Amino acid sequence: MVKDQPSALWTLRKEGREVSCLVRLVPHAIEVDLVFDGDTLVTRAFATDTEALAWADEERVEREGEGWKRSDAPLRVSKAD
Repeated sequence: MVKDQPSALWTLRKEGREVSCLVRLVPHAIEVDLVFDGDTLVTRAFATDTEALAWADEERVEREGEGWKRSDAPLRVSKAD
């Protein structure tokens, strides 16, 4: 089975640290990962793209409220397991 490659929804930076939100299709779901400094720390699966994007947006807004800033720099993606 071929795994879908993740796409970055957003990347934020703060004090030399980086958090990214990656999304990918998996059988019967859409998975969203929160990646901190290259390591996946949270993965959530959603039935619809609307749910997945809403959760990702909530996570971004929460972090921006904590002082994280959007980054256009190249994304560091963790290695596949």
